[in-house]
Order: sequence, then structure tokens, then C-alpha cells
Amino acid sequence: MIQAQLDITLIHTIKDILARLHQGESEQDVQEEFDEHIRHLDTLDILLNLQELKNSGYGMTNQDIKTFFDTYQHLYGHSIQDIPVPNSHHPNHPIHIFKEENRAFEDLLTRLNNLVKAIENDPQHPKDQLITEMNQLGKLYSHYNRKEKLYFPILERYGIYTLSRTMWAEDDRIRTLYKGAKKMMEKIPEIEFHYVKQAYIDLEKAFKDMMIQEEYFLLPIIQSIFKEEDWLAVSKESKAFGYAINEPEEEWMPESQSNEDTEQQNDTTNTEHLRFGGGYLTLKEANHILNNLPLELTFVDKHGVFKYFNEIVESSDMMFIRTQTSIGRNVANCHPPKSLGKVMRLIRDLKTKQRTSESMWFKKKDEYVHVTYKGVFDENGEYLGILEYVQDIQPFMDLPREVKKELS
Repeated sequence: MIQAQLDITLIHTIKDILARLHQGESEQDVQEEFDEHIRHLDTLDILLNLQELKNSGYGMTNQDIKTFFDTYQHLYGHSIQDIPVPNSHHPNHPIHIFKEENRAFEDLLTRLNNLVKAIENDPQHPKDQLITEMNQLGKLYSHYNRKEKLYFPILERYGIYTLSRTMWAEDDRIRTLYKGAKKMMEKIPEIEFHYVKQAYIDLEKAFKDMMIQEEYFLLPIIQSIFKEEDWLAVSKESKAFGYAINEPEEEWMPESQSNEDTEQQNDTTNTEHLRFGGGYLTLKEANHILNNLPLELTFVDKHGVFKYFNEIVESSDMMFIRTQTSIGRNVANCHPPKSLGKVMRLIRDLKTKQRTSESMWFKKKDEYVHVTYKGVFDENGEYLGILEYVQDIQPFMDLPREVKKELS
């Protein structure tokens, strides 16, 4: 657990320093305050307090963040962001991939901006390239999903929650802006172009703001605290969510762990039979039975901890993607902030038996997905947790009206 402390006095000191810089004072004018209050601090303390300041309604802008970082570098000759991570420049390392994706997004936004201006100046300018580039920008879903489902759970294990919740909420806003702008672009020329332009401007600003937050907060914080095994977990599970650039040819492997080490996963044959239901199974048998059910199973225990999921397919092929990184995460943190209220009400109702189960269904590509949430109780009525099971029921929808019930 990270022991970095939020310091209200420090937060107000940083706020005052930035105000003085805004008023035209030089970096040398504020050096005394930097020396007294900031220079001796660990990088993580500085970052967490800056992040708290940004999210506390003080009106701190992204330009303020850059000003603070630049001033620190000019005064002390090194950047707060200079945090060494072994092998982070390797083309398949998660840090390198994350940064390369943001560079690709920057280039893409520049091209989109030029296309928006071209169409504004010439209404007859073809929109095909604009739509093509906008579809490419849709790869933000992979970038954000990896961040939310792989980086955030590890941050939470180290006791850092605010960053993930505030950033996830902003990710959701960007996704909404993206969908709105894309729909408007597809309606050109039926829709007045100034509406399209404004939708794009709103998206571009939010997107660039997020890239700054990732560069100045997220990456330095995770570089400060992630261990080698954390980077390895991210690398192994990233494929499930996809990439915004070309997929790495192979997953990154730290030098301290050879391929032989990673492949040595002893599938110990369990000979002890344990009581399950109306009979007995070994742990190995039980595990393989669960992994052969035509259902994706997830179990959240009575404390709200995501504890188990079966593995009937690779994570990337799951209807609801689950990875080992999320095991041990509180269920409240597994969902976007915008849906948290619904999730917590459902948990409360299942736990108190106001509802015995809840089901929903939706179309996902060629799958008709049916989801059920069910409260689990023991023989004495004690609440154990919630079971979620997901299945593709499209095959049942495709059955003819009359079918033979006997085996052929």
C-alpha cells in the first residue's frame, strides 16, 4: 500500500505559486517556496497532491500543470516525469505502446482538424477521408479500455483510487463526444456544418486534455509504483482489449523471466475428492467442468470483491472481457462511474432478497447476449455473494418453430 500523503498546506502552496507565476513573477521569484515545500518531496507525493489540486475545484488548468512541471525542471535540471523503468523503451513494453498510441492520436487529430477546415472552406470537399480518419480515432476504445481494465485495478491495489475514478468518468465523456461527432459527420451535408465543427472541437479539446493528464499524471504515477510483475501482467492481458496502433508481434518479457519460466505452469493432478453438490470431484475436475460450461461465469463475494471467473475462451473472445488483473478488485471499481448507482442498487436488492435475480439481453455483433445476476445464499440463508452468468442465446433464436426433442 502506497503511503503518499495528501497535504492541504502543500496543495495551497502550489496554488499560490501558480497564482504568482500567472501574475508575471519569474521562476527565481518562487524558488524559495519550491525549495522549502517541494524539492524534498518524493515524486509520488508531488504528483498525488497536484492531482488532488486539479480535481478539487480550484480552477487548475492543463496549462497550469505544464507551468508547474516546466518550472520544476528549470529550477532543478530534471523533470518530475523522469522516472526510470527498466526496458520501458522496448517496442513491446506497455509504457512504450501507451506513449506511441498517444503520438498516433496526436497525428490523427491534426489530420482531422485539417479536414474539418477544408470542408468548412469548401462545402463540396469530399467527406470520405474525414469519415475514414474518424473511424481510426475510434481506436480510442482500445486505449481507454486497457487503461481502465488493466492499469486502474493495479493502481487500486496500491491504494490509489481518485485518479482512476475521475479519469474513467472523463473517458466516458470523451466516448460520448466521439459518438456524437461521428454521427454528425456521417450526416454531412444534411446537417449544417457549424454544428459538425463544434462537435469536433469539443471532442478534440477533451481528447487532448486527457492525453495531457495521461502524460503528466497517469504515466509518472504508475512508473513510480508499478513493479516488474505489474508490467508483465499488463503486457500479457493487453491483447484482450486491442491496440490503437499495430499489435505487438510478441508480448514484452522482462529479462529476469525467461520463456521457460513462464511456460512452467504445473497443472498438478489433484487426487483428493471434495464434496460438490450431490457428489465428489477433484479440484482439477471441478475447474475443467466450470471451464466447459457454455456460460461465462463471474462471482463477486459478500464483501463485494471480484473473486472468480471461468475461462471457456481467451479473454479477447469473451462476451464480457475479464482478466486476471481485476481479481481482488472491489466490484464498485469494475464499472464506469456513470453506471455505479445502478450497480450498487442491484447488489443491494440481491443481497436483501428484494430481487432474487435480474436479467438483461442485448445484441453484440453476431451474438444475442443474455446476462443474469443472482444472489447466492447458503443453506442457512447467509449471503455469500453474487453470481453473474452470460451466454450467447442466438443459437436458440435460430431454432425452427418445430424441433425434434429426442437425440438423433
